[in-house]
Amino acid sequence: MIRVLIADESPRVTENLVRRLGAEADLVVCATAADGELAVQEALRTHPDVAIVDAGLPGMDGIQTTEMLAQYLPKTGVIMLSLDAENEAFRHAMLAGAREFLEKPFSGDDLVAAIRRVHAFELRKPVAPTGPAVAEPPPGKGKVFTIVAGKGGVGKTVIAVNVALAMARSHRVVLVDGSLQFGDVCALLNLNVERTIADLAASDAVADRDAVGQALAEGPGGLSVLAAPARPELADYVTTQHLRALMDELRRTFDYIVVDTPSYLTEVSLDAIEMADRVLLVTDLSVTSVKNAKLMQSVMDVLKLDTGRFVLVVNHRDGVGDMERGHVEGFLGTKAIVEIRHEPAVIASSVSHGVPFVLSQPRSAATASIEELARILVPSSAPEGPDGDVQGASPTTTQRPRRRFGFART
Repeated sequence: MIRVLIADESPRVTENLVRRLGAEADLVVCATAADGELAVQEALRTHPDVAIVDAGLPGMDGIQTTEMLAQYLPKTGVIMLSLDAENEAFRHAMLAGAREFLEKPFSGDDLVAAIRRVHAFELRKPVAPTGPAVAEPPPGKGKVFTIVAGKGGVGKTVIAVNVALAMARSHRVVLVDGSLQFGDVCALLNLNVERTIADLAASDAVADRDAVGQALAEGPGGLSVLAAPARPELADYVTTQHLRALMDELRRTFDYIVVDTPSYLTEVSLDAIEMADRVLLVTDLSVTSVKNAKLMQSVMDVLKLDTGRFVLVVNHRDGVGDMERGHVEGFLGTKAIVEIRHEPAVIASSVSHGVPFVLSQPRSAATASIEELARILVPSSAPEGPDGDVQGASPTTTQRPRRRFGFART
C-alpha cells in the first residue's frame, strides 16, 4: 500500500484528490494539510511514501515545504503541483527535491501514474554506504540553549535577550538571532551592526574563527551578538550546514550560545532545536498560545528528541481570558520551570528604548524571574544579594484567578 499525503490550500482540490486516489486499491491518503507548516508536521507524524505538494501553499510555500521534506524525510518522494509550467518553476522544484512536476490542471490518471513512478523510484534508491566516516574535530564544550515558541507575540525574543544578558554576567555568552527573515534581537538591544550571519554564510566563512569574530557585535554587559540578515531575502543564504558549522565554532569560543528562533518551523530552526543542549519552549497563558505549544511538542515527539532537553517557560502577560498555570501545565504534560512576572510598564519601556530590563530595572519582578531562569540553566549565573541570598527567587505575589479552559486539537 502506498501512503500519500496531500498538501493543497483548496479544500475542494483536496477532496477531489482524496476521492480519486481512494478509487485505487494500492493507494491510501494518510494525511492532508492546507499550508506548508501543517504539511511538514503531518509528514513527520505519518511518514508518507509520497507527498503531493502544491507550489502555492500559504505561509511556507511548496518549495520550502519540499526542501524540509527532503531534509527530514528523505524516503518520502515529493510530487510538485503548479499552475506555472515555466522552466524556472520546474527547475526550482527539482532543486528543492521534488521527484515529479505536474502542471495544473492534470488528469487523475496522470497523478496516479506519477505517484507510482515516484514510489517505485524511492524503492530503487541505493542505500548510503556505511563504511568508516572521516573523523571530524570534536566540537568545543560550549552549550546551546535554543528558545522556541509556537506563536508570535508571546515574548520569546524578549526572554532570549534578557536571559542571555543575565548569563553573561559570569560567563562568555553569544546571542544568535536565528529568526533569519525578521529578527528583532538588535532592535531590542538598540544595536546597529555592519555584519550579520548572512555575510558569513554568503562567503562560506561560518567556520572561520577570525571571520566569525569580526561578524559579532558587542552588546551591553559583555554580551556578544550575531545579528539576523538585514533583509528578509538574505535569509536564503543561511543553510542548515552553515548553522551546524557555525555552532561548532561558537562552542569552541563561548561557554553558552543562546539561539532565538522564529515562531514558525523552518529547516534551520529545526536544526537549531536538534543540536541544542536545552530547548526552552515559551508560552503565555492564552488559549491559542498553549494550543500551539502543544503542537510544537508534537513536532518534538515526532523528531524523537529527548524530552529531558526541553523545559517550559511561562510568560505571564495577564490578559483577559488567561488560563490557570496549573491547567496549562496539565495540558502540556510538564511543569514550567519559571513564570516570568507581569510588569507591563517595565517591559514596554524596555522594548521601546532598546534597553533590556535586566539592565534598566534590576530590582523589578520581571528581572527576578529572568535571573531565576538563568540560575536554573546555569547555576552560577544569578548574583548574590546583600544577605547572601540568590537574587532571582520568585517574589511572593498575589495573582488574580484565571479561567480554567479545556480544548481539543482539531
